[in-house]
Amino acid sequence: MKKKWKRILRALPLRGKVALLGGFAFFVFLIGFFAFKILQPETPGRIYIQKQTQLKPENMAEALQERKKKELQTMMDSGAIDVIAAFDDYALFGDSRAYGLKSYGVLDPDFVYAEAGHTILNCTDYKDVIQQTRPARLVFSYGVNDMGLEIGGDGDHAYAQTFEQKIDELLAVVPDAKVFVCSIIDVTPSAKERSPRWDKAARYNAQLQEMCQRRGWIYVDNDPLGNDLSSYQEDGVHFTPDFTWTWARNIAKTMWETVFASE
Repeated sequence: MKKKWKRILRALPLRGKVALLGGFAFFVFLIGFFAFKILQPETPGRIYIQKQTQLKPENMAEALQERKKKELQTMMDSGAIDVIAAFDDYALFGDSRAYGLKSYGVLDPDFVYAEAGHTILNCTDYKDVIQQTRPARLVFSYGVNDMGLEIGGDGDHAYAQTFEQKIDELLAVVPDAKVFVCSIIDVTPSAKERSPRWDKAARYNAQLQEMCQRRGWIYVDNDPLGNDLSSYQEDGVHFTPDFTWTWARNIAKTMWETVFASE
């Protein structure tokens, strides 16, 4: 058999010999490649990649974002990152509750545009300042006075329409800014007894959430913080210093997730 192959090889021209040897080498390469693929261990990384390739593009993006959020949460829990540091290049607008963010030393007062008695209608009072400073993030935290004064009227979407209009007025001078809208944290039951108009938090929040979904703005959900009575001052409306820090961290976490997940 060997003699027969030797005669065949001697009879082939040089080009034929090269082609035959090349084909044999390629065959050996294929055997080695498939053997490597079969024998390669199923590492967690490989399994993750294989799962991702089976997802639809939209599901892949969602899975990646969820994985990044978990990584972010791990870093926050371990103290690897300072959550409050997410408040960077921003402007925060709000009422007396938001005023506590600067009066308690949580945030830099130069970037918190909040005063007692303010409503969403007041955010554009700072339009000239925003045009000069041009922050990358606009954070809105109103609600208590808005409910009491029934800003926008009592229609199904009246409050959100007014809210949206005021935000658009600011975006006219900083069109590339990211918008964050904080949900309204409810007042205590005793506060509602004093002022029944403060019972609209859930209804207003539903409007704000729909508005954010439609406009591509970020809705900061404060509901997970609960409404423990120990979080409030005696008036049942304003927050204690400790809860103000908790509230700020929840806002910051949403800001971190938005920035981190987009990288």
